[in-house]
This record gives sequence, C-alpha cells and structure tokens, in this order.
Amino acid sequence: MMNLRDLLDDPDFVQSVPYSKAKYNPNDIILKENDNSQDVYFILDGEVQVSTNIDGDVNKLLPGLARLSKDDFFGELSMFDGEPRSAEVTALTACEIAKVDGSLMISFMDRYPEKGYFVLRELFMHLVMRMRQNNIRTKTVLQLYLNEK
Repeated sequence: MMNLRDLLDDPDFVQSVPYSKAKYNPNDIILKENDNSQDVYFILDGEVQVSTNIDGDVNKLLPGLARLSKDDFFGELSMFDGEPRSAEVTALTACEIAKVDGSLMISFMDRYPEKGYFVLRELFMHLVMRMRQNNIRTKTVLQLYLNEK
C-alpha cells in the first residue's frame, strides 16, 4: 500500500469496513465542529479547509487550521478517542470524499495486524507532520505576542 486511500481497493478492507463516496461543491460543509461520529474521511479528489470557531459564535472568525487535498484524510482523532469533532471541514473546490466507519476501521486493524500496522504508521506520520506545523504556528503566535509587550 502506498497511502491510506489504497485501503479502498483492498479486498479485505472493502469486505470488512463499509464506506460511502460523496461529492461536494465549493463552500459545502463536510464535517461540523462538535459533531459526534467516529468516521474517517479520505479525500479522493479536491481540496478542503479545516477551520475552528473562535468565541463560540458561528458568525465570528473561522481561522483556517489546514488545507488538505487529494490522498489526505481527516477525522482520525475522533476515530480513536470518540470525542466530538474539534474542527469544521469545508470544501474549497469540487471534492469527492470517501467516508469510512472509524470503529470498523479499528476492528479491521485488529483483525489484520500486518495491514493495521501500515494504517497506524500512516496515520501517525500525518499526525506528526501536523503537530510540527502546529508547533511552528504556536511559536510564531508567541513571538508576535512577546514582541508587542
């Protein structure tokens, strides 16, 4: 397997884990912040924006946390911890997204540990990359704050 999207072509995965494909237009909301689900989403085509609500008011600023595109994924945090969604995901372009049942994906990884290792490795490599990007953002914000003092 080259990337997580390849799971959708794996016969064992297809037989064990139901998923659906959907198309979205620009500005369509794919995932709402604070929703409850454990689904994971694979971007088959297009680009999305990951944003978060500031001040709890829907009419307030929604700063972008990340832009994701083909072969990226989102929703993996809730797959593992079952907590509500920490961000909103909106289509920036026309998109095709595969929605995968996260709890069954975890069962698949348990049932097929050799494939499960690959899946976990890919998930964690992406998470590490995102954490490093967030560290840079945090450092930049702190530097700006301290320079204003």
